[in-house]
Amino acid sequence: MGRLLSIGSTKRYVDGQIIQDRGDRRAGLTIVKAGEVVAGNVGQDGSFLSSALLRAGETFGEQTLFSDLRRTHTLWAHGPAEITFVNAKAFFRMFDEEPSIARALLTLTVQRNYEMMNFIDSQRRFSLRARVARLLLATVDADENQSSIECRQEDLAFMLGVSRVATGKALKLLQEKDLIKLRYGRIDINNIKGLRALIADEDQFYSVEND
Repeated sequence: MGRLLSIGSTKRYVDGQIIQDRGDRRAGLTIVKAGEVVAGNVGQDGSFLSSALLRAGETFGEQTLFSDLRRTHTLWAHGPAEITFVNAKAFFRMFDEEPSIARALLTLTVQRNYEMMNFIDSQRRFSLRARVARLLLATVDADENQSSIECRQEDLAFMLGVSRVATGKALKLLQEKDLIKLRYGRIDINNIKGLRALIADEDQFYSVEND
């Protein structure tokens, strides 16, 4: 990552400033160096759907390098952010010099596909409270039993594609079970095992997670 950042060009963005537009064909790897970035799309009717909240160290735009595909999402800064862009020529020069970067990107791509398939499956099979629980659990380590994350209810609603009101009701149900504690701009996860148990109670399939 240090080498990638050193060969790219870094630009600072203010809150709400557009970083890339849907359909952009500029080939290169983009890295969130600092701050947060929202990825989403705005419909022709003005509706908005957020797909992800990217934090420092995360990357996007790989498809423009390896498949000559257009960028599928509009991205903008969520608060002040620093973004590094590594153009295709510089990237592939490093790619040829550092074979380990191919392994790293392949691992990242497989992990993203795995998470995407699980997310799509949960959208079809689980109640909203279980889907919220799954989204919260995606931020914690496997060996933790408590955690606290910076997260607004509207961020969760955007990522799940539902209203803030519906998301708020689901979060309150989890809070009533003493699984989480809602705070201003944060969510304390009091009982990670309890959240997993709630999901397991709704799951009709055999788990693929390691014991």
